[in-house]
Amino acid sequence: MHQFISLLIKRNRELLKDDDHTDDVDVRSSLTSLAVAQNALRRMSLLKAQTSVPLQLVVVGPTQVGKSTLTNLLLQKSLAESSAQAGFTVHCQGFHLTEHIQDRYAGNDHWAHEYFGELQHSSQDQLDRQVLGEYSLLETSSENTTFNETVIWDTPDFDSIRSFDYRAPLVKTIALADLIVFVVSKEKYADKTVWVMLELLSSLKVPVVVVMNKTPPSVRNELKASIEKKYTTALPESVLPPIVFIDEYSDIALSAVRSEELNELHQVATAHLSRAKPEVIKANTIGYIQEHWSGWTNNVAAEHRLQREYKSLVEKTAVEAAQRYKSEYIDSDRHREVIQLALSELLVLLEVPGMAKPLSKIRSVVTWPVRTLINSTKEASPVAGDDRNEERRLLDELGKHATSSLITSVSKKESGPDGDWWRQRRQDVEKAESEIRSSYSKSLDNYHTMLQVEIDRAAQSLYQKLKEQPATLNGLRAARVTTDAAAVVLAVKSGGLGAVDLVVAPAMLSLTTFLTEGALGKYMDRVQVSLTKYQEKEVQSVIDRKIAKPLLKPGSEQTKQNIISEEELLRMTERLESGDV
Repeated sequence: MHQFISLLIKRNRELLKDDDHTDDVDVRSSLTSLAVAQNALRRMSLLKAQTSVPLQLVVVGPTQVGKSTLTNLLLQKSLAESSAQAGFTVHCQGFHLTEHIQDRYAGNDHWAHEYFGELQHSSQDQLDRQVLGEYSLLETSSENTTFNETVIWDTPDFDSIRSFDYRAPLVKTIALADLIVFVVSKEKYADKTVWVMLELLSSLKVPVVVVMNKTPPSVRNELKASIEKKYTTALPESVLPPIVFIDEYSDIALSAVRSEELNELHQVATAHLSRAKPEVIKANTIGYIQEHWSGWTNNVAAEHRLQREYKSLVEKTAVEAAQRYKSEYIDSDRHREVIQLALSELLVLLEVPGMAKPLSKIRSVVTWPVRTLINSTKEASPVAGDDRNEERRLLDELGKHATSSLITSVSKKESGPDGDWWRQRRQDVEKAESEIRSSYSKSLDNYHTMLQVEIDRAAQSLYQKLKEQPATLNGLRAARVTTDAAAVVLAVKSGGLGAVDLVVAPAMLSLTTFLTEGALGKYMDRVQVSLTKYQEKEVQSVIDRKIAKPLLKPGSEQTKQNIISEEELLRMTERLESGDV
C-alpha cells in the first residue's frame, strides 16, 4: 500500500506540472492527504519495529497564532524561537523531554532517522531557512514539566503562500503525533484552511486539543460558543475536542502567564497524551485511507474509463474499415482482379508469339511515366489520370474515412460531462491526421509491392502446373484468345495498371474460362484462395499498424501521468477492503 500511495503522489505531482491543469488547489489537497497516509503507514511500521519511540506531541496552527510561544509554555523553557514575523518558523523542531539526556540523536541510529528518512537532521542552531528539507531534534530535561519521554514539536504554518514548500516535513510530523495541540486565535479560527486541517486530523483520528491563543477573558465565552457551533457543523461525526484559552500577552516571558491557565493547558494536554494500541493505530490508518480512497482514485478510474471508451471508438473504426474492405472487395467480384493480374504475368511466361517482347519491356520499366510507357509500345492508353487498381482505390478511401469518422465520433462527446477530455482527443487526432494518412499510404505502397511478388509467385506456380500438362500448354499457346488477352494486358500496363479494365475485358474472361474449365481449374481456385487470404491478412495488418495503433496514441499520451494500471487499482482496492495494508 505504501508503494501504491507513492504512485498516487507521483501522479498528482505530474498534474501540478501540467500547464493545462486548473485544479491546483484540489491537487495540492490530495497531495497533503496522501502524504499523511504515507507517513501514517510509516509510523505504523516504526512502532511495530521499535518499542522505545517516545510519545509525540505536535503543536500545529496557521500563521501568527503563537505556535512557538505555546511550545515554550509546554516545555516550560524558551527553546523554540518565536517572532512576530509571519511564517518565521519554516522547520519542524522537536524537543525530547527526558530525565536522562544521552545525546541519542548525534548519529543515525535512532527512531527519528528511520521515520523521517530522506529529511536531513540538523542541530537547531544549524537549520538553514533556505533548506526546507531539514528538521531538528534536541534532548532537554523534563524537570519542572508534566511531560516525560515526550517529544514536543514546534511546526511551520500550513496556510501561508510558501507553506506548500515545507509541507512535507510538516505532514510527516503531524502523522507521527500521539496528540495534536491545535493553536488558533480569535482572528484565525474561522479561516477555511483551519477547518480543512481539522477535518484532515479528524479523519486520521489523532486526539486534538484546541488552544485559543491571544484571547482575553472578555471574549472567551462568545468564542467558545462560536467554535463549538462551527465544529459541530463542519465535523458533525467528530467528538468536540477540549478547548483551552490563553490570554494575549505582550511578551513571551513564561512568568507572565497566569498559573491557572498554564496548569489547565498542561493538565488537558497530559490527560489526552497517550499512545493507542497497535491494533487501534492500524484500524485508524486503514479507516483514514478508506475515507480518502475515492477522492484519490476517482480521477485515475475516470481516466481509465475514458481511455477505454476512446479505445473502443478506435477499434470500432478499424473494424468498420476491415469489414468494408471485405464486403466491398474480398466478397465481391472486384477481388478477381488479383488472379487476372497473375494470369497477365502467366502470359509473359508463356511467350505468346508477337507479345512476349513488348510485355517484357513494360515489366522492366515499371517506374517510367505513363507517357514514356505509351511511347515505348506505340499504343494509346485506355486509362486516363487515375492509375490505381480497384483495391488501392478502396483502401485509400477507407483510410480517409477512418480518421474523419473517428473525429466525428469524438466530437459528439464534447458536449458531455467529460467534454474537455474529448475535445483534447479530437484536437490530437486532427493534428496527427495528415501524418497518419501519409504513413498509411506508404504502407499500402509496400503492401502492393509485396502483393506483386505474390502475384508473380502465383503466375510461376500456374506455369509450372501447365508444364506438367504439355497438351494444355501447347493448346493455350496456340489459342487466339491468348493473343487477344495479351493485347489487353499490354494496353492496361502501358496505361498504368488500371486492373479493373483487365478484369472485365472479354479476352481475359475468355482466357480465365479456358483455364478454369480445363484440368487446371481446381488448382487455379486454390491459387486464388491463397492470394485472397494473403490480401486479407496483410490489409488487416496495415489497418491495425497504420490506422488503429496511431489513433490510439493520442489517448494514451493524455494519460501518461496515469502511471497506475487499472489492474493495480483494482488489486489495491481489494486489499484495502480486506484490511491488508
